[in-house]
Amino acid sequence: MTRIATRGLALTGLLLLSTTSATQAQFLGFGGDRQNPSLNITPAEIAIDVPMPVSSANLALLLAQAGEGGDLSGIKEAALRKYRLHLAIALNARLREFFADEEIPLAEQGGLLSLHNRLEIKAVKHFNDLQSLEGVELERGTVELGGKFYYRLSGFNGRTLRERSLDIAEWKISEKYQVKSAGNGSTVEDTTEESIKLALSAVVEKILDEVEDELDAGELRDLLSTSSNK
Repeated sequence: MTRIATRGLALTGLLLLSTTSATQAQFLGFGGDRQNPSLNITPAEIAIDVPMPVSSANLALLLAQAGEGGDLSGIKEAALRKYRLHLAIALNARLREFFADEEIPLAEQGGLLSLHNRLEIKAVKHFNDLQSLEGVELERGTVELGGKFYYRLSGFNGRTLRERSLDIAEWKISEKYQVKSAGNGSTVEDTTEESIKLALSAVVEKILDEVEDELDAGELRDLLSTSSNK
C-alpha cells in the first residue's frame, strides 16, 4: 500500500514537472529567446447605473408602460443591460486591438497570463437650462461619469502578478445632452442615450491610455519572467 502511494506521488511530481517545463518552453521558445506570453481576457465584470427616466423625458410615459403589465425597475434594467453590452463590447474590442498591435497571442483559455477587468460606472445628469419655444420645451445639460476601474493580471497558476484601481471621476468625462418635448408631454428628441454611450466609449479610451504602458509586450514578458524566478 505504501509503495502504491509513493508511486502515485512520484507520478504526480512528474506531471507537475512536465507541465511546468512545457509552460516555460512555450514562454522561452525553442531557441531560448523569450516569446510574448499568451493572454486570456476574461469577460469584464460591469456594474452600471444611469438616471431615470432612462431614454425619455416623460416619466409619466414610463409609468404608463409599467402599468400595462410592465415594471418600472424592469424597464430600467433593460436599459442598463443595453449600456453594459455597449461597454463590454467597446472594452473587449479595444483590448483585443491593443494586444494585436503588441503581438500578444490571445487564448480563449489556458493562457500563460489572464487579464481580469471590473468596471463600476455611475452616470449623473447635470441640468443646465430649460427653454420653451413655440410649444416645444428644450432641456439641455450634461451627462458626467464617475466610478472605478480595476484590473488584475494573474499567472497560469492563478497567482496575482499585478493589479491596479483607477478613479473614473478624476477624468471628468462628460457629454452634452438635450431633450425636446412637445406640449402634450411626448418626447420629440432625446440625445441622453447617445450621450451616455459616447461617454462610455470615452472611458474605454481613457482606460487604455492609463494602462497601456503596464500591459505592453515588454512589460508582460518581464512580469512573467520575474514571477517564474520566484
